[in-house]
Amino acid sequence: MNSSKQMAQPVLVTGATGFIGSQVVHKLLEQDMAVKALVLPDEALPAAWGDRVEVVRGGISESGAVAKAVSGAGTIIHLAAVVSDWGDEKKYWEFTVEGSRLVFEQAAKTGARVVLVSSVVVYGDNVRKQVCHEDVGYGKTFGPYSRTKQAQEKLAWEYHRKKNLALTVVRPGNVYGPRSGPWLHDVVNVLRSGAPGLISGGNMNAGLAYVDNVADLFLLAGASDTALGRAYNAADGTKVTWRRYFEDIAAMIGAKKPGSVPRPAAALSAFVFEKTWKLFGIQKRPPVTRDALNLVGSDNRFPIDRARKELGYAPKVSYEEGLKRIREYIDKESIR
Repeated sequence: MNSSKQMAQPVLVTGATGFIGSQVVHKLLEQDMAVKALVLPDEALPAAWGDRVEVVRGGISESGAVAKAVSGAGTIIHLAAVVSDWGDEKKYWEFTVEGSRLVFEQAAKTGARVVLVSSVVVYGDNVRKQVCHEDVGYGKTFGPYSRTKQAQEKLAWEYHRKKNLALTVVRPGNVYGPRSGPWLHDVVNVLRSGAPGLISGGNMNAGLAYVDNVADLFLLAGASDTALGRAYNAADGTKVTWRRYFEDIAAMIGAKKPGSVPRPAAALSAFVFEKTWKLFGIQKRPPVTRDALNLVGSDNRFPIDRARKELGYAPKVSYEEGLKRIREYIDKESIR
């Protein structure tokens, strides 16, 4: 990906120590690019960074920290957000939406290029209904994560139209790999518990996106003039089903193959769980949420033709290689 060397530097990464963000920083450093990172005050830094990353300490909702981080940056890969399908909705709006507003405002002033890491959850209930190419509209959302990611993206487009924000939006599918919370650790927990993890048999496309492949697309998008004002799906383009993925992870940890529940029963359970959890103020994530069900209970079809054609995107890490890396991670971290 030599084209990524054309990306305006330094490149600021928000959410830089997270699952995806850390991989983005790794790839930028591999290409000897100047990197800045907005990192929480108490967040430990990866040893691999050494002194090669200019670190700005602060939260995404702190205007001073954001202004300092954006200052001088040529490109911003904006990942910072609340990434969970359950939690205090006020925090989602504070960090995912209002924090993003600070980034967009500063970037519009300085002229920095922004690659917004959105999500396929912005398609809402369209995920279940149809093939979600990039021009499919925003559908009905089901929880704080999808609601605020949709609001975040709408805000970004507003800044693009009204304040000439140099914007590209990338919508990753279900990002898996070592360290993934939702699509590895949570899956492992479900499998260990013996709870049925599949919906209506699980023979639907999982819409998987290996973390390295997604990071590659961010870099391509940030370097391309064609990508300005465009949105791109980021997925692997495979036909791996939820059943296959869950069973492959089960085999790695020595768990039984996952059971399945009919979608109507799962939908009713999610509704009841959410109402009950809210009524009693339970902070722990319910066994199933409507946001999660919208993905795991659907045929996830996120075409990547646009990214292939316009950016030359070609996912390099195959499903088999991705599983190999996950297996190595599980063995190393004793997750079995």
